[in-house]
Amino acid sequence: SDVVGISNKMLSKELKDLETNRLIKRTVLATQPITVQYELTEHGLSLKKIINNLTEWGIKHRAEIIQP
Repeated sequence: SDVVGISNKMLSKELKDLETNRLIKRTVLATQPITVQYELTEHGLSLKKIINNLTEWGIKHRAEIIQP
């Protein structure tokens, strides 16, 4: 796995949960070795605005806390 700071077992569990909740789509490619590709579904993409709002809030909140 190319994700730093997470075990393969935990990454697999999280990806499976995201797939179960229809946020991502898993595609197995017929390559050698086998490649697995993940992409956001329309349902997953519907979270974009919410995630952007949380990001903006987090940046503002952190700036207020860090101010001397």
